[in-house]
Amino acid sequence: MIKIIDTVRSVLESTVKSGTVRVENIHNMVVDYARGFIEQEDKEVDRDTIYQLVRDITAEIGGFADDVMDVAEDARETVKKSDQS
Repeated sequence: MIKIIDTVRSVLESTVKSGTVRVENIHNMVVDYARGFIEQEDKEVDRDTIYQLVRDITAEIGGFADDVMDVAEDARETVKKSDQS
C-alpha cells in the first residue's frame, strides 16, 4: 500500500512539475510575441506569426500530454512490479 501511495505522490509531483514548465514556456512565447508586436507598433499584425504562436502553444500542450502519459506509464510499471513482488 505504501508503494502505491509513493507512486501516486511521484506521479502528482512529476505532473505538476511538467505542467509548470509548460505553462512557463507558453508564457514566454506570448511575452516574446507581445514584445515583438509592441516594437513594431506601426505595422499590421502578421497572421503567420500569430498562427506560428498558436502552433507553438499547441505543441507545448501536446508535449505536456506526452509527459503525463509517460509518467502514467512509469507509474503503471511500478505498480505492476510491486504487485509481482
